[in-house]
Amino acid sequence: MKKRLSTLAAVTLALCSATAVTQAHAQAYPSKPVTIVVPYSAGGPVDNFIRALGQQLSDSWKQPVVVLNKPGANEIIGADQVAKSAPDGYTLFAGTEASLTMGPHLYKKLPYNVENDFVPISQLISLPLVLFTHKNTPANTVPEFVELARKAKAQGKPLSYGSTGAGGIAHLPMVTFEKQEGISMTHVPYRGAANLIPDVIAGQVDTAVLAVSVIEQHVKAGALKPLAVSSETRSVALPQVPTFKEAGVKDIHAIFSIGLLAPKGTPAAVVDKVAASAKAIIATPDFRQKNIDAFSYVPVASTPVEFKTYLSSNSKLQAERVKASGVTLD
Repeated sequence: MKKRLSTLAAVTLALCSATAVTQAHAQAYPSKPVTIVVPYSAGGPVDNFIRALGQQLSDSWKQPVVVLNKPGANEIIGADQVAKSAPDGYTLFAGTEASLTMGPHLYKKLPYNVENDFVPISQLISLPLVLFTHKNTPANTVPEFVELARKAKAQGKPLSYGSTGAGGIAHLPMVTFEKQEGISMTHVPYRGAANLIPDVIAGQVDTAVLAVSVIEQHVKAGALKPLAVSSETRSVALPQVPTFKEAGVKDIHAIFSIGLLAPKGTPAAVVDKVAASAKAIIATPDFRQKNIDAFSYVPVASTPVEFKTYLSSNSKLQAERVKASGVTLD
């Protein structure tokens, strides 16, 4: 009995010591510069938001927060670098659905595994997308557009929809739209929204889904006709546009989000500290007004557990979409 008690005491002491070390690590963190890898070039929405957040984190932590741009291969290059980094909290990844929930189902082989190589920190913001068409489309609601698509298909002249690339955030939701509404359209992939939007305005492509901030100016200028926004509530920037639910159809779950992750093995206390710091910044009125509301983003600032749950459910959704689309990438 004495031997068992002695062993139990030793185990308890070891656990307490480990906990104390972890807590001390979190309290001291960060004690040197923190790098956030952004898998896009400088100047885009992901980069701009992370730089704004990074500046605030730097002010809060009294340590430099460096944004490192690693664009290319649908976020794979940046994700892979962070996955192979030391799990100490000093290298973080600003990822989106492209690398976290779509890529694993689109690519036959990835150099990283989201579940095994990363620990979720926080889903920071989400960017609802808008289903829109050109101003001359004889449809003013989603049901009217669906009926238009059915008639066009029956006449042997199917409508077309554009995307920013096969298997991307602007493509797979449209696959869901077609499946849910029982319609068939022709997919036309583009190299980004800058090339897609002019063709929708000109009527060369009938419809697409893109972020509110990307098409807002064209909607207000009367060049594009928005049909529905994929969010629970209406967009502040386009309050006249109904949600899919208000439009009387199923939501196509066209949501693009930005989240922070760390290499697997990063101490939980450090992960919690980063999440809490980001949440406090996102809740700040000034930051929210300048970096969230101004671009029609939706603040989330989830906990690590909530973000993990989101990634799991979203991955299942994307798996179904990828299968339905038939798209595979090398």
